[in-house]
Amino acid sequence: MSDFDRRRPAGTTVSRRTVLRGAAGLSAAAALGSIAAACGASASASPPATASAAASVVPSTAPTASASEVASASASAAPTPPPTPAPSPEGELFIYNWADYIGDKTIADFENKYGIKVTYDFFPDTDTMTNKIGTGNSGYDVTFPTSTYVKNLVTRNLIQPLDSSLIPNLANLAPEWQNPSYDPNNSHSVPNFWWTTGVAYDTARVKDAMSSWSALWDTQWKAHLAMLDDARECFAVALIRLGFDINTVDEGQLDQALAMLQQQKPLLRTYTTDDIGQLSTGDVWVMHAWGADVHQVQADKPSVTYYIPDEGAVRGSDTMVLLAKAKHPIAAHLFINYMLDPQVAANNTNFTGYMGPNQAAQQFIDPKLLADPGINPGPDLITKLHEIQDLGANEALYNTRWAKLKAGA
Repeated sequence: MSDFDRRRPAGTTVSRRTVLRGAAGLSAAAALGSIAAACGASASASPPATASAAASVVPSTAPTASASEVASASASAAPTPPPTPAPSPEGELFIYNWADYIGDKTIADFENKYGIKVTYDFFPDTDTMTNKIGTGNSGYDVTFPTSTYVKNLVTRNLIQPLDSSLIPNLANLAPEWQNPSYDPNNSHSVPNFWWTTGVAYDTARVKDAMSSWSALWDTQWKAHLAMLDDARECFAVALIRLGFDINTVDEGQLDQALAMLQQQKPLLRTYTTDDIGQLSTGDVWVMHAWGADVHQVQADKPSVTYYIPDEGAVRGSDTMVLLAKAKHPIAAHLFINYMLDPQVAANNTNFTGYMGPNQAAQQFIDPKLLADPGINPGPDLITKLHEIQDLGANEALYNTRWAKLKAGA
């Protein structure tokens, strides 16, 4: 359990005026009232004052009205029903996220701003996360699945729909992120970070400039090469090299990709999801890596560089979702909206090196990150990027071959 698992001082309360601060055109009370109504939450509140009945006053100079006209006028003059009382968000929130994948002060600032105690736990890989929430009783409210898993989580009823009207900061998303193919209209998820997967290498060890995926098959780097421990990412590299669609379900093409990865395996030091650690220790000189992770390595080891191969590469994204049995839905919506605040989103990017989809945050992002094509590729590179799609039952075509590769068969 992280250092964020702590309580506010006794007597601290949540100010409704601070809730969803910055939401264009929405008062805090109105926004939370909507959240409560949508989530089915209840809270203690003083009952609204009863409005007095409106009197039908007719000027003395007005012509005499018929009985039906008077009745109609009286009905139209009835007072507007008072709005649903706005409850305070729940006092706790349970979040399950990747390690080192948020600004260093984001959670603490959220707690201080809203008086909500956050329990913030980490998972090392997607399998761990999906197995944990797959029970349906994980105890978490919000988690961060890769976009390719969203459809599966919806099918399994593990996440619940989001009401976009309760997350007004969705308006800050760039147009291309407002209706993603993996989750039309962001109905069940909100994009958080996106990245590219390419090649990193240590210029202190590798003197010649690199630009191709072929570097990961170069025998001169034997025992100093590494690949990400991710079936779809690894097969994507082989499929791109072969000129095939990275989402192919053609078994002949997949067999060719498997053969290429089998040829590579004896050259590898390891398959790992810890590209930061492998590049930092110096044991790996050339590596299949996530671009933003390389940015983190460069802070301590500037000799490491990264490129998007000429043949093309993968672009992926992670999302924020509300789990189906979340016990703190109001606080969860509040947190998701908070993460879309321009300054908060920029702080997260500046700390992690991962680019976000938040267009309004661009003005606050470190110019060096914006200028780095490995982190923020321009239009010419974007056209070379491919997104891994959820293939449903056909994922087994990849998984069985991946198991065969890892087993050495």
